[in-house]
Amino acid sequence: MVRLLFALYLFPFVSMATPSIQSLLSQEGLLTPISVMEHWEQQDKGTLCGFGLNIEDDQLVYLLSAINTESKRLYQFEFSAQNGALLEEASEPYEGRDIELLHAVSLMREKNISFSSLVSLATLNQSGFLLQADLDHDLSISYLELQMLSNEAKKIIAFDIENLRPLPLLKWD
Repeated sequence: MVRLLFALYLFPFVSMATPSIQSLLSQEGLLTPISVMEHWEQQDKGTLCGFGLNIEDDQLVYLLSAINTESKRLYQFEFSAQNGALLEEASEPYEGRDIELLHAVSLMREKNISFSSLVSLATLNQSGFLLQADLDHDLSISYLELQMLSNEAKKIIAFDIENLRPLPLLKWD
């Protein structure tokens, strides 16, 4: 019984030892997600199609997804948010399930807009931190779906690639 009470007493301190995503995002000196995206896009190895965050060893890591239509491969990259160093890279052939993604990538190329520029436009009047951004195509609309984290809450934004404007989100019960 004493061990259980002691464990319950220490639990809040153990959970506080792991930093939250918000505390890591608030650190000074981190590279912005957009700057890491732009740096990758300058290498011209494909088209970025996704962004996310992860915590590894109490450090913030940016996750980038890219598609290369010439090699027909999907790529996953992990970059340090501290210095932009490439931590890990993986790839796999894309399949028929990725056809929606190809629609969105094609439209982005037609519009001559990069993923980083699209994310910048979509977050222009938004407050908070970018948690995730993914290209998608549904109901004949190609769009960028973003998740933002502010002090108040996490919110989801959809941004129309063709018209370069926010889309209303449908809510399902």
